[in-house]
Amino acid sequence: MRTKFKAWAEPYINEHPEVSLLEEEIKQLDNFYLEIGSGKGDFIVQMANKFPKLKFVGIEKNVTCAGFCYKKIVTSGVKNAKMLFNDATNVTPLIKDKSVNVIFLNFSDPWPKVRHHKRRLTSEKFLKEYLRILKDDGKIIFKTDNVDLFEYSIEMLPLNGFKIVSKDSNYDGLEEFDAQTEYETSFREKGVPINRLVVVKA
Repeated sequence: MRTKFKAWAEPYINEHPEVSLLEEEIKQLDNFYLEIGSGKGDFIVQMANKFPKLKFVGIEKNVTCAGFCYKKIVTSGVKNAKMLFNDATNVTPLIKDKSVNVIFLNFSDPWPKVRHHKRRLTSEKFLKEYLRILKDDGKIIFKTDNVDLFEYSIEMLPLNGFKIVSKDSNYDGLEEFDAQTEYETSFREKGVPINRLVVVKA
């Protein structure tokens, strides 16, 4: 489901600097919850509303999706969600060691071709960064509709310093510390099973 380009998105992002987290700010941030690939913002806005005392940060590299995400944060009025319109490969090196409570990976691009597997958000290069930035009791919570990506992640996570504590190939969506993304809502309406993993540092 590729998002159609919207010309209004980048101007809207630029008009709302209060939503953006600056690179210098991310270097200093501690005790926060990170969503890599925020899509159109349903998840991060719902989580910020449900848990107003927690700090949520989203990263989104697609300009149109980021525009939707910014707009949802602005119109919802939440004050505990910030965004970086950037690529995760540029952002994660700026994050302090052991500063993130939870990393959310929601319906990440599966990069189905084998030669592109290194771009997956559960590939070795990303997992090394997650291991560094997560607190000692930190978690990765991963959801996908893609069975191949799910099986790949089940294999890669234990090889790169993580222990699987929960594995569900037909997740019911009822966990309290969760919210649905726009993709998840669509998949559930179509009866597509949702795969979910929760992992901690080994």
